[in-house]
Amino acid sequence: MATKRVRNHVNPLSILKEHTFEGFGNNNPIFIDVGAYKGEFIEALAEKFPDHNFICFEIRTPIAKNLVKKFQDKDNIVVFDGDAGRNFQKILEPCLQKGHKIEKIFINFPDPWLKDRHKKRRFINKDFLASITPWLPKSVEFVFQTDQESLFTETLEILKESPYTNITFFDTSAYGIPTDWESAKLKNGDKIYRMIFTA
Repeated sequence: MATKRVRNHVNPLSILKEHTFEGFGNNNPIFIDVGAYKGEFIEALAEKFPDHNFICFEIRTPIAKNLVKKFQDKDNIVVFDGDAGRNFQKILEPCLQKGHKIEKIFINFPDPWLKDRHKKRRFINKDFLASITPWLPKSVEFVFQTDQESLFTETLEILKESPYTNITFFDTSAYGIPTDWESAKLKNGDKIYRMIFTA
C-alpha cells in the first residue's frame, strides 16, 4: 500500500510573512533544515553535533509552533515559520556578518509541485539560486533528498544552468538519520534520490 502524504501543500508564494534574525550570540557553525515538519531530523542531528547551531524553517505556522515548543529548552535551535525562500537572506546574512559559518542546508523530501504551473513554488528554482549566489559562501553544501524521481531529475537540470554545478550523489540517509517520511517510503520499497551540491 502506498504511503499517504499527511501534510497539506502550502503555496509559499502566498505567504508574505517576513522575519529577521540577529544570530546565536556565538560563532558555532550552522546547520539549516528547510521544511523541518516534526523536527525529528534536526533533533537527532543536534544530538550528533552539540557544538553546532540549527535553524529550522517550517512553512506551516501551527507546526512551527509545535517545533518551538519542542525545542524551547535548546538555545542552539531556532524555528521560523513562513516561506523559507522569502526569508532566507534576511535570516542568514546577519549570521554571516557576525562570523557564523553556515555548513549545510538540508532539504529533505520537499513538496514536489509536479504541475508545470506550480513548479515556480519549489524551494530550489532558478531565481532562488541566482538570488543567493552573490552573498552565500561557495563552501555551503546543500543536501537534497526526495522520493520523487521527476523532482530530482528536474532539479538536476536547474543546477546545471546555475552556479551550483558541483554535484555529488550519495546512497544512504544523511548522517544516518532517516526522517519519518523517508523510513515509511523505504519500508514501502520506494527509492530515495540524494545529492549534495555546492557552487
